[in-house]
Amino acid sequence: MNEGIFDKHIKGTLAAEEKRKQQILDTAALVFARLGYAATIDQIAEEMGVTKGHIYYYFNSKQDILFQIFRQAMSYFLAEIAAVNTPDLPPDYRLKAIFKKHIMAICENRAIMTVFMDLRRDLLPDNWREIAASRNRYENLLQDLIREGMEKGYFTAINEKIVSYTLLGSINWVYVWFHENGELRSEEVADIMAEYLLRGIKKWPELDIAKTGKTITELSIGEEASFSKSFTEKDLHNYSGISGDYLTIDNDAQKVIDNGIISSLIFTVIKMILPGPGSIVVETTFRHHEQVNVGDAVTAKVKIAKINLQKNMVEMELSWFNQGNKVAEGFALVQPPVKKLKTGNL
Repeated sequence: MNEGIFDKHIKGTLAAEEKRKQQILDTAALVFARLGYAATIDQIAEEMGVTKGHIYYYFNSKQDILFQIFRQAMSYFLAEIAAVNTPDLPPDYRLKAIFKKHIMAICENRAIMTVFMDLRRDLLPDNWREIAASRNRYENLLQDLIREGMEKGYFTAINEKIVSYTLLGSINWVYVWFHENGELRSEEVADIMAEYLLRGIKKWPELDIAKTGKTITELSIGEEASFSKSFTEKDLHNYSGISGDYLTIDNDAQKVIDNGIISSLIFTVIKMILPGPGSIVVETTFRHHEQVNVGDAVTAKVKIAKINLQKNMVEMELSWFNQGNKVAEGFALVQPPVKKLKTGNL
C-alpha cells in the first residue's frame, strides 16, 4: 500500500495507537473504493490481516470508519489551503498553489478520493452535515480568493461561485483517469492542470489588447497587480541574442536566468496592467536575493505605495516570487498616462 499525501500530512503527529488507527482507515479506504459501502468489517479485517475485534477496538462501526475517512480528507484540504493562502503572495500564485496541492492529493490518494466522491450518500445525515459544512468552508475560501483576485485586477470579472464549482469539478474528476504508472507523475499532472485552469480566469496582459491605462486620479494606494512567466532555455538564448551576453547560455551546469530577464517582468506589469498603457517608468531600483533557473515560474508584483497628484507620479513597491519564495524586491517611480490610452494606440 503506497504512502499517500494524507499520510505524510498526519504521520509526524501520531502516537503509536493512532498510527494503528490510521492503518485501519487506509485499508478501509482501499476496500470501500473496490467494493463500495457494501464492504464488511470482516473484509476490511481480512485485507489488513487482523481480526474483526481489532477493528472494533478502534471504531464503533463501519459508518464510523467511513465518517473518519471523510473528516480526514476535509481536514487535510482546509489545512493545505490555509498554508498557501497568505496575504503577502499574489492571488494568482495562491490559487495556483491550491490547485496543485488539491490535484496532487487526489493523484496520490485515489482510493480515499474514490470513497469521498462515490460514497457520500452512504453517510448518515448528521455525519454528512459536518462534512458538508467543511466542504462549504473550503469552497468559500476559494471563492473569496477569486473575488480578491478580481478586485485587485488579477482575474477577469466572473461569477466566483460558478467558476469555483467549475474548477473543482474539473480537478475532482482526476481520481477517475489518473494512474500511478501512467505517462506523467502526479507533480507533472498538477503543474499542467493548475497552469491551464489559471489561464482560464487570469487577466493575461498580452491578450488584453483593448485595455486602457489608468490615469492618476483612478489609482489608489494599496492597489496591486502581477504577471507570471515560466522561464525556458529559449528565453536564455533570446536574451543573449539581444544583450550580447553569451556567457549566460554557456553555464550548462545551472542554466541560471539572468537578473535582467527577471527584472524585465516588472515592466510588463506596469506598462500593460497597472497603471497600464501610456505609463512611463521614470526610475527603478532592484535588489536580487536568490537565483532563478530554467523551469522556474516567476511572478512579478507591483503595489502602489504613494501617489503625488501634483507631479503625476506614483511610487510602487516591487517584488518577485519564484514559486512562493521572494527572490527580489525593489522600488519604482512611475508616471501614469495623462489621458486614457489603449494598447492598440501604442
